[in-house]
Amino acid sequence: MSFLFFGCFGGLLATAAFSGLLFFFERTGITKGNMIVALGSLLTHSRERAAQVGLIIHVASGVFFGLIYTWGLMAIGVHGFGTILLLGMLFGVLHGAIVAVGLVASVSDFHPLPEFQNATWVVGFTHGLAHVVYGGVMGFVIASSGLVS
Repeated sequence: MSFLFFGCFGGLLATAAFSGLLFFFERTGITKGNMIVALGSLLTHSRERAAQVGLIIHVASGVFFGLIYTWGLMAIGVHGFGTILLLGMLFGVLHGAIVAVGLVASVSDFHPLPEFQNATWVVGFTHGLAHVVYGGVMGFVIASSGLVS
């Protein structure tokens, strides 16, 4: 039961941190385009309802990956707050690298909305960095939870 609680709670918290960082990058002009709308419009093929669909997918994915990160951190069986935190961030680096390459190399080229096509390396880097933050939050939650002692 603790696994589910901390995995879901951590996933929600980490998704909020991830989204907040990407929102910051968008608002400061470092990147262009709303990731939630971009995600939702992959399915809706329009801006109509893209934000709602994207938010549902994003939160559900955040919780799903929260459970995977929790399982992975528990399965490895490392000890120590700092070690678990750093390992969560390492998971984020790996996860972010996969997403960043997929985002820049393939998804953006086939995105149905022109505003999300041709993503630059900056978009890939910021998404990769956001995944590191996601992993750091997950590491912090799991290290604080007592699931790994």
